[in-house]
Amino acid sequence: MNDFIILGTDTDAGKTTFALIWLARFSDHYAYWKPVETGPSDTARVTELAPATLVHLPMLRFETPVAPSLAARMENHAIPSADDIAQRAATVRERSLTAAARMNRSLVIETFGSPFSPLNEKELQLDLVRRLAMKSVLVSSPSLGAIGRTLQCLTALRSNGVEPLAVILMGSCDAFAEEEIRKHSGLPIIALEPPSEWTAIGLGEAAARQAAELDRLHAVLALVSRPSSLSPSLVWHPYTPLLGAPEPLPCVGACDEFLELADGRRVIDAISSWWTILHGHRHRPLMDTLADASRRIDHVLFAGVTHPWAVELAELLLGTMPWVGGRVFYSDNGSTAVEVALKLAYQFWRHHGETGRTRFVGFEHGYHGDTFGAMAVSRDPLFFGAFEPLLFGADIVPLDPDRLDAHLQRHAQETAAVILEPLVQGAGGMRMHTAKTLRQIAEVTRRHGVLFIADEVMTGGGRTGTLWAHQAAGIVPDLVCAAKTLAGGILPLAATLIAPKIVDAFRSADRSRTFFHGHSFTANPLACAIAVRNMRELLASPPTAPRLFERFWQQALAPLRAWTGIKDVRVRGSIAAIELDAAGGYLADVGARMRQTCLDLDVMLRPLGPVLYALPPYCTSEASLERIVEAMRRAIGG
Repeated sequence: MNDFIILGTDTDAGKTTFALIWLARFSDHYAYWKPVETGPSDTARVTELAPATLVHLPMLRFETPVAPSLAARMENHAIPSADDIAQRAATVRERSLTAAARMNRSLVIETFGSPFSPLNEKELQLDLVRRLAMKSVLVSSPSLGAIGRTLQCLTALRSNGVEPLAVILMGSCDAFAEEEIRKHSGLPIIALEPPSEWTAIGLGEAAARQAAELDRLHAVLALVSRPSSLSPSLVWHPYTPLLGAPEPLPCVGACDEFLELADGRRVIDAISSWWTILHGHRHRPLMDTLADASRRIDHVLFAGVTHPWAVELAELLLGTMPWVGGRVFYSDNGSTAVEVALKLAYQFWRHHGETGRTRFVGFEHGYHGDTFGAMAVSRDPLFFGAFEPLLFGADIVPLDPDRLDAHLQRHAQETAAVILEPLVQGAGGMRMHTAKTLRQIAEVTRRHGVLFIADEVMTGGGRTGTLWAHQAAGIVPDLVCAAKTLAGGILPLAATLIAPKIVDAFRSADRSRTFFHGHSFTANPLACAIAVRNMRELLASPPTAPRLFERFWQQALAPLRAWTGIKDVRVRGSIAAIELDAAGGYLADVGARMRQTCLDLDVMLRPLGPVLYALPPYCTSEASLERIVEAMRRAIGG
């Protein structure tokens, strides 16, 4: 569908004039809606002058011709939240598609004033625009000051994650303004003039006279039209069989805890898009930082070149560690952060002359990624069994300090490092252990003179209650792997934090002792800039959401512990997991059934076999948390 929003640089930019000319040209294809009106009714005007258009009534209308928030206050009313209006928009869109004899109409939504006009007592209209997550065009007047006015508005919109597809200059032609705005914005400029006569016939003549410009804009919108489905035959999706799998969800937008699908549905992203989104989709401070950084730099190689964002991020990360000094090695994702840690651990012992330390220890149900080193220390038979002949030596033991102790009593001199996901083993089924168990495992590892790697790819960022999960146990890892939420989920970035004693082993003029490892996008400046902002936010104001979520999960899920067929209910910080007593492991049919039940309720969860879990972003509202719990209850048969 070619749904779009009409934005304006200010109140008199010409939004309604553009809407009328557009509808005169494409009345059979579009429906019109202005959610909030004040003063003379634009809805009534469109109904009168574009009679073939399907016109939806506003959600709210005020007689006083002032800003809606002021009009509401004057008339003793309250304007609903951006979220409420966005939900009504979904209903309006559905009506546009199913109205009798008026099938498949796209929806054009006209806003009031500027995107930065107050919507209600707490939000700007921009918040509604971001919630709607629709395509948009920006209408501006070519009168004196058009260039600065338009470019300023575009800059502000882009810094808030809104990217109009075109600029509409509504008024007398100004070739210089068109050229300058096009040059500095990089957007198509559509120049339109109002009708000479404000009648249905006059509008039709204006639309016909300017058909080429209108058709050009229509083509721009169609070029990025939202498909109702996306062909699964073009892309190989992860962890998905090529035959028999449900078609992937066509996602065309995201904001806060919501994903917007091509059919107009808004689905709660209850697993933070594979645990990457920390604060919420398009978290404004992080998007602002991305926009600012992108005006200065894009990417630069990190071999022999540095940049301030990587250095500042390293300072912030190392400042959170339980040792003084150390280094940060950047990579791209969780698997590569683990690969760096494994290679460093092995090479550390080689530099100390202990070449026999060629093995590693992982734990049952551990999952550290899909590259070869990460597979070797995970050893999941379903996912990695086919690659067993290619994997290096690693021993997988039960997650128990005594069992680890017994193993290292026999094999410490062969072992380079022990690797563990502290407090929560994620992909292995959201299996949780106590801070005491974590502390004992670290103590056993240290007593036997083996390095300890904390895989904090999922648990970092405060999700378990402390900034790093290992902090809850007061332990001192030798290497810490971070990724996923490091840049708030906005861009891919990973880091391996390295203790000083390991760094010291590489301090040598002998070039053969170099750590020969790197990636093309190591320390990407844009990702590092976002990560700096993310870390500063986390350190300045530690997130309260994990504590609040944990309390909510405990209360809401406690009754499920007594349900028949429930094997366990686990909660840690922002993470909640329900394990069913069902056979089949990861391939259990119950997983696919639970996923579909949740999607039918507009909640996206991706069970790990019989384990149904939720791990939503920090911005998730209590209403959304309640919807997640209701979906989980329904999915397990409640």
